[in-house]
Amino acid sequence: MRHPLPTHREPWPAVPSGRTLRLLVMLALWWCIPGLAQTQPDAPTPAQVLAMPGDTVKVLKLSDLCYAYRRVDADSARLFGEAALDLAKDLHYKRGEAQACNDLAILRIDRSDYAAADSLLRRSLDLRTQLQDSAGMAAVHNKLGIIFQSRFMLEEALEENLSALRIYERTGPPAHEAVILNNIAILRFNLNRLPEALATHQRAAAIRERIGDGAGLAASYGNMANVEAQLGDTAAAIAHFQAAITYFRDQHMMSELAVQLNNLAGIRMARGQLDEAADGYGEALTIRTKAGERKAIASSLIGLGGTRLRQGRITEARSLLLQALAMSRAVDARSEQMQALLDLARLYARTNRGDSSFFYHQRYAALKDSVFNEDMSARLALAETRFETEKKERRILEQRAEIAELEQESEHRKLWLVTAVGGSAVVAMAALLLLQVQRRRARARHDAAVIAERETGLRGILKATEAERTRIARELHDGVGQQLTGLKFRLEEIAAKVGNHLPLPADTVTEALAITSDAGREVRDIAHAMMPRALGELGLAAALSDMLKRTLGSAGIGHQLDQFGLDERLPQEVEVGLYRIAQELVQNTMKHAGARQVHLQLLKNQGHVVFIYEDDGKGFPPNRARDGIGLRNIRERVRAVQGVINIGNGARQGILATVRVPLHGGPIRTI
Repeated sequence: MRHPLPTHREPWPAVPSGRTLRLLVMLALWWCIPGLAQTQPDAPTPAQVLAMPGDTVKVLKLSDLCYAYRRVDADSARLFGEAALDLAKDLHYKRGEAQACNDLAILRIDRSDYAAADSLLRRSLDLRTQLQDSAGMAAVHNKLGIIFQSRFMLEEALEENLSALRIYERTGPPAHEAVILNNIAILRFNLNRLPEALATHQRAAAIRERIGDGAGLAASYGNMANVEAQLGDTAAAIAHFQAAITYFRDQHMMSELAVQLNNLAGIRMARGQLDEAADGYGEALTIRTKAGERKAIASSLIGLGGTRLRQGRITEARSLLLQALAMSRAVDARSEQMQALLDLARLYARTNRGDSSFFYHQRYAALKDSVFNEDMSARLALAETRFETEKKERRILEQRAEIAELEQESEHRKLWLVTAVGGSAVVAMAALLLLQVQRRRARARHDAAVIAERETGLRGILKATEAERTRIARELHDGVGQQLTGLKFRLEEIAAKVGNHLPLPADTVTEALAITSDAGREVRDIAHAMMPRALGELGLAAALSDMLKRTLGSAGIGHQLDQFGLDERLPQEVEVGLYRIAQELVQNTMKHAGARQVHLQLLKNQGHVVFIYEDDGKGFPPNRARDGIGLRNIRERVRAVQGVINIGNGARQGILATVRVPLHGGPIRTI
């Protein structure tokens, strides 16, 4: 039931034959390394264990040595574990075999060899299930969850942890149940199931409070605060963070204190309390620097750098973010690297250095794509390993059954072979036919979905076009039409007086001229709404600036427009398409986001134009479909200019939409 603490190490070396000889050689080396033979003074020495009779006690002692030496000498630990496994198999000692598989799996996890670890743990789980060893089964499920979580396979990790929880709920102890609940809550948080995550953290906190686990309760407070912050309940989040900070500060638990300070500073920054955020990030950075926790240091550097950027302290922000980027690369912290790259892109955009901003934005997108590709490769590799393992186990079972039948009667053996071969062929043919049918159905569903999406988008555009025509007709009829009718009456009155040689009242001519001016102004307003004059005469940037000022400025929403590399006009269809997309996004912000600031960037580089729109509103609600009419219209307009769009929630809050459009009619280059 030992729990591994995974670390990254070099791959396994090749293992020669002759395990007994190797153990004796390693034994000689232990006495040459000061202190190594004394790792566990109260336990038997390796020499004493090797000299023991080959019974079940020796199996367990070898497993103990495997676990004890895993951090001191991993190669020696592996030899002990393999010796324990071989002896347990020879003795048909299932409990010892399960323990040896468990300990060897921990070694594999330490070296990030997750495929081998998964195979060993599956064997251990099978043996412990046969033995009805509930505690051992729960421990294996927990380790399988660690493997899945390390490979970002969160749904599978959640299933394994739920299996462990069901066992601990029956058997205890409560401390283990609380730990598993904490793991489950974190997985649900990462899967964006926020209400479930909060309820699970509350269950863990209640157990820890009941058993008097102060440190665990403080950790639960911090975890609950993280979920509450994402749910928008910042008051509750701040209260829980402060409770956790108070406990860890009183207990001098500095590493845990730094975590809570860093998280609370994030909320302070989101609320605009920049001085308090800087103090929190600074204290966390000081603690982590003393401890030498490089990944954690990078996280605090990013938070402090982002705060300084918002405070306008550009030079300091740039230095902090570059330090964070270098440190996160050194420890291969992908999430921290992406956040540092994104913040640097924003910093250079704010200082009007478009090429640098675009450079860091490209690197951010490339890293994000690579993380996704590695995740998918890991999933495929694990699935393939599982399939091969299960296939081998099935073959072993089939061979045993065939041997038993052969020993009973030759006729039965022949009949069994014929039946097995025929049945296998039928099953294989049925499986192939079923697979082909499923593939065709899946392809048909995919094609139908694409067609339906296109039709929905076209209907949305047609509906919007028809609505625009109706609005223009109504404005022409109710506005310009009425004014022209009034002008007609005035002109008829003037013509009658002139025909009768009567004097013309001055106010009659004045009213006619005023009506003419009003009609002309209204016609210009209608024309501007259909196609802004600034877009035709001055270009996209000027038209967007005018539109933001008229729409957001009148609504009291701050806005900023940055442009880089737009020295020449873009093709007309690109300018019109991006202008309409911006209008749709602005309308979405005004109707739904509750934002206070909008930031829009235009960058032209390497044969394409990049359009980035960001607001600080509520963002998209979790677990809700994002296929409204407005978003469908945006996607259709992007498709019309042969572009691609990525739209979702920003790194901290609000929405972030990125559109990339080629300028020469070819397919866009993926970055």
